[in-house]
Amino acid sequence: MSVKKLFFKLFYLHLIILLFSINTFAATENQGIIQTYGEAEITAQPDLARISISIETHSQSANEAAEENARLANSVLKALYGFGLLEEDIKTSSYRLNSYRKWEKKDSKNEQEQIYYQAINEIIIQTTQLDRAGIIIDLAAKAGANNINYINFELRDPQMLMLQALTMATEQAQQKAEAIAQGASLTIKQLFSVKEERTFYAPYRLQDNMLSREMTVSNTPTPISPDEVVIRATVIAEFTF
Repeated sequence: MSVKKLFFKLFYLHLIILLFSINTFAATENQGIIQTYGEAEITAQPDLARISISIETHSQSANEAAEENARLANSVLKALYGFGLLEEDIKTSSYRLNSYRKWEKKDSKNEQEQIYYQAINEIIIQTTQLDRAGIIIDLAAKAGANNINYINFELRDPQMLMLQALTMATEQAQQKAEAIAQGASLTIKQLFSVKEERTFYAPYRLQDNMLSREMTVSNTPTPISPDEVVIRATVIAEFTF
């Protein structure tokens, strides 16, 4: 393609874009805009529990800390499989082997710095048996788990509820625009633009004092009471009058 032909093609392309912009501006310059903010919130009962537990061991030997951790982790996994959970319900999220220094009294007058090793193995369990989450936690604790990191109650598929919340938010934005127009003795012509600002899904998480406590072995089952999860959506809409 010659330079001259390329020049004319680019010229016509810019001319088309310019004419389109002028027409769009002309279509809206004589119209007013009402902008509204729509929001919606939906709550639903969770159908999935996600539990994070960890096995933590300490020793003056790195090998001993790791070996003891592996022994306890195998014991926990055996107990969970025996409960009826499947391999896809349980996974190792992370494994860490750290060293740290600690000053200890050698006698009444002297202290000595000692190096310790800490092994942490985090296991995440998911189950649809929400009413048995406490039993699962107690079972893991008796088998060797000693920390609970978090318990989330979630939705396996929140997509439909998120779309429903978006629909409700958009409807609210339109209702607000109609109320504004009515109050100002105006008539809405059409929707000019609408933009999703945020769609947010929040699983239910137990209170901090439950999350941070150390797991203890007890004959009394750990009470777990899930609450509803929350889905929120917000949109910004513009209407012409």
